[in-house]
Amino acid sequence: MTRQRRPPGARLLALYPGEWRRRYEPEVAWILERAPLTMRSSLDLIRGAIDAHLHPDAPSPLPVLAAVVAAGLLTAHAIVLAVQPVAPDWPGYLDDGLPLVGLAVAALLPALVGLWLKLGDHDGVVGRVGIVLGLAGHAAWLVAIVAAGLRIEYGPLTAVASTVAMTGMACLGVALVGAGRAFHGVVLAIAALAGVAPPGVGWPLFAATWTTLGLKLLLEFERPSRRGGPRRA
Repeated sequence: MTRQRRPPGARLLALYPGEWRRRYEPEVAWILERAPLTMRSSLDLIRGAIDAHLHPDAPSPLPVLAAVVAAGLLTAHAIVLAVQPVAPDWPGYLDDGLPLVGLAVAALLPALVGLWLKLGDHDGVVGRVGIVLGLAGHAAWLVAIVAAGLRIEYGPLTAVASTVAMTGMACLGVALVGAGRAFHGVVLAIAALAGVAPPGVGWPLFAATWTTLGLKLLLEFERPSRRGGPRRA
């Protein structure tokens, strides 16, 4: 008996929640059989899967909490640097501050995804490039921080990773402005500039911008619950 060949994009549907697949998978699989799978449609499917997990019935607090946690960790790291008698050399890490930076970078990953999801179907090429570079850069940046903690050479990797991460963040900021979310986009773009600034200025500004974004996301998340009554668990 010949096994029926699944369309190329059908395996991406496995990323979706079970309830979603039971309701929509046959229809979407039928469409995928008749349409070529492109990079744009692949990213759309992946974004849809993330969105389906984060917004089953009510918005997930994960991206909001991640942004708030990242802001707190970055602020703590900026304070640690500020009280040092001598500013550290590039890239501005101290042994005691490495755990703070590492946890902050890890928290920025879901926070960036949450901002990307705000674009909806209006992410465009700039938004897609931004999220890919942002996630790849932050993941590599996290690897560099772990390498620093293990006393492995991390300078070149940090330079490349942080530059890629900030480039992705800037692109995502531009996409947010273009999608009508000017506040989020401008603050995120400033954060990207802060990420490549000298440590003495860059870290405090990076912490301040993410604190602003975290508070903004928190207010946006709480507003619907005040209007519509208690939120379901």
